[in-house]
Amino acid sequence: MICTVTLNTSIDKAYRLESPLADGAVQRVAACTDSAGGKGLNAARAIATCGEDVIATGFAGGHTGRLLCDLLAHDGITERFVRTEAETRCCVNVLEPSGRSTEFLEPGRTVSEAEVRALLERIGELAAKADVITLNGSAPQGMDDNVYADLVGRVRATGKPCILDTSGTLLEQGISALPTMVKPNADEIGQVLGRSVSSIDEICAAARELHDRGIGQVVVSLGGDGAVMACAAGLFKGRAPRIEVVNPVGSGDTMVGAFAVAIARGLTPADQLAYAMSCASANCLSASTGRFDPSVAADLLAGTVIERIG
Repeated sequence: MICTVTLNTSIDKAYRLESPLADGAVQRVAACTDSAGGKGLNAARAIATCGEDVIATGFAGGHTGRLLCDLLAHDGITERFVRTEAETRCCVNVLEPSGRSTEFLEPGRTVSEAEVRALLERIGELAAKADVITLNGSAPQGMDDNVYADLVGRVRATGKPCILDTSGTLLEQGISALPTMVKPNADEIGQVLGRSVSSIDEICAAARELHDRGIGQVVVSLGGDGAVMACAAGLFKGRAPRIEVVNPVGSGDTMVGAFAVAIARGLTPADQLAYAMSCASANCLSASTGRFDPSVAADLLAGTVIERIG
């Protein structure tokens, strides 16, 4: 069983337009899709799509929180949320015919100290039973910047692998607790290290530096150019087949979920990278976040190249 933790859950609304987005004009939405959102829930759907058992935890509150749980049940995902007094947020993604995506992300509303304590206890209970735990996304108001450092420490105490996927100060603090894996992009890893990271050589050096600090796997996503991974087995670069992107939203979260699946299945790090990249690419070919076609992912896996570069 894999456990995903989403502190800042949301109802994600995908608005598909039939014409380009026009500033200051009324927009007619051709189609709208509601999903139980937040990075960990995107990852949870990917895990379920891969055929593994998953339990999602985090915060859910109010009318939108009830809708969130209903949508997860429809997806066949078991949840163990802590209920909050505050309403769960909503986020909107506007998709144009060209494939361009514009997102509007509400902040998470304030959670109480008692609700935070309840969630910390629940995560500890679930981590003891899980094969892999993922810690995903931003945090709502009312949580300290060191929340992920605390959670990573709690998971490490159970001896279970822990994937941390967040950004900013939350990532900087969380890294200090040495999660099993992190998945920043070039900008995020540069912020952590306090320098500009843009070229492939700089990205490789940055990934190695974080790995040398004690993080087992450092995966730097490069968008359409693939990903770089530093781990005990060496430095690897992965390239997936070129595709015509339908909807890129949630592909990084799908990669995290697929990595969790690959780790739970005992794949080698290089094979984990190939598997995760193929699932992330398959997600880009799906209109719905995390609901990709496993057969498409299998076809993409056959064309995914992993090269050891160090």
